[in-house]
Amino acid sequence: MSAMSLTDDIKDDSILIDSASVADDQLSELPQARPHIHETRKFPDGFLWGAATAAHQVEGNNVNCDWYRWEQAGHVLRGQVSGQACDQFNRYEEDFDLAAELGNNTHRLSIEWARIEPEDGRFDQEVILHYRHVLEALRKRGLSPMVTLWHFTLPQWFADRGGWESSGAVARFARYSEMMAKELGDLVDLWVTINEPMIYLAQSYGTGVWPPGKKGAWRVLRVFGRLVRAHRASYDRLHRQLDREGYQARVGIAKNVVTYEPYRRYSELDGIFIRLADRLFNHQFFIWTRGKHDFIGVNYYFHYRIRYRPTKISSFFHEVHTENREVSDLGWEINPDGMFDALMSMSRYKLPVYVTENGIASADDGKRPRALVAMVKEVYHAIKAGVDVRGYYHWSLLDNFEWEKGYDGKFGLVAVDFKTQQRQPRRSYYVYQDICRENGIRHDLLRFLGHGVRW
Repeated sequence: MSAMSLTDDIKDDSILIDSASVADDQLSELPQARPHIHETRKFPDGFLWGAATAAHQVEGNNVNCDWYRWEQAGHVLRGQVSGQACDQFNRYEEDFDLAAELGNNTHRLSIEWARIEPEDGRFDQEVILHYRHVLEALRKRGLSPMVTLWHFTLPQWFADRGGWESSGAVARFARYSEMMAKELGDLVDLWVTINEPMIYLAQSYGTGVWPPGKKGAWRVLRVFGRLVRAHRASYDRLHRQLDREGYQARVGIAKNVVTYEPYRRYSELDGIFIRLADRLFNHQFFIWTRGKHDFIGVNYYFHYRIRYRPTKISSFFHEVHTENREVSDLGWEINPDGMFDALMSMSRYKLPVYVTENGIASADDGKRPRALVAMVKEVYHAIKAGVDVRGYYHWSLLDNFEWEKGYDGKFGLVAVDFKTQQRQPRRSYYVYQDICRENGIRHDLLRFLGHGVRW
């Protein structure tokens, strides 16, 4: 396919292309028009462009964690199990080549606590050496690592002792954090202690669809307190070790930020509920961990149109309405304006901000290119509005195991055949490649958005 034919294809995002027939540099070779017509909205110099993954979702054969037992018990959609996943434990070089070719200069991943500390107090040096090789492979390709210490999965021995409900949970997580700073600190630029603490609370102790599946308000409060203390302790241990060694470490969390609007704009109850939800879900964790963040990580997926329903106890007294809204394959509303609102909301903390996750499930890739351009455009507008946004990590580089949804949610810029482990870049891969290589959004890509969209 010629560069010109690809340009024509971009004009209509309802037409899909076979990414196998598109050279990886074709989008970057699209013909330029006069600058005043085809402007590029440039991001600041040094802006980080990356993609994100999580160990359990991509590595495969993670058998010593609580999620492995949970899957074996049939708690995942249609009885699916993570199994080999993307086999990234063995194929990380191949995947990092894809990230580098994408034009990325950073990559976010998690290291698997259950592999690193398979028994209480015993750290597996072979696994630690493996992760050193992983991080070295990133740096070799010019990809600055952002490393997450805990992304939902717990070592089975830790879960057997009560997980985050146990009295020793905070001390054990702090010990693990300090060990990772000691063993990997020279290779990591950005540390994420905890991924999406409020999502974990909601899924594991609210709805009970994640392990340990123990529902109850008191459990939610207890574990919330433990996660607050765990982050504070981890932050201190990381800095104590890394500062001693002279590493310029930056530590934060990746926080799922939800934007809200009332279903009934005339309803005072709907308005009160969304203000309360915003305070509790988006800000309370930051309030209780103030002073223990070097940056704010924003995971943006959800915009909720909320209707307060006092009888809906099991769904936290509300309904989410998506009728007449564009949604992803998982039924999540696609709302790019919410990206701007989420970043503006986080600017109150006067810290650097990274979009640590953002993406949609779209198996045929039909909606992802448009959503990707629209979301990145809103990041640009947030920067222009004064938010200190320093990076964007797309979720995800690869299709992967999406927790209770199994393999049904296809978030990857790269499609994965889980039987053959073959990787195939999608159309959206090349769209994001153009953005990353340009360090901005070229006017050509706005054709994905249609008419009447803010530029």
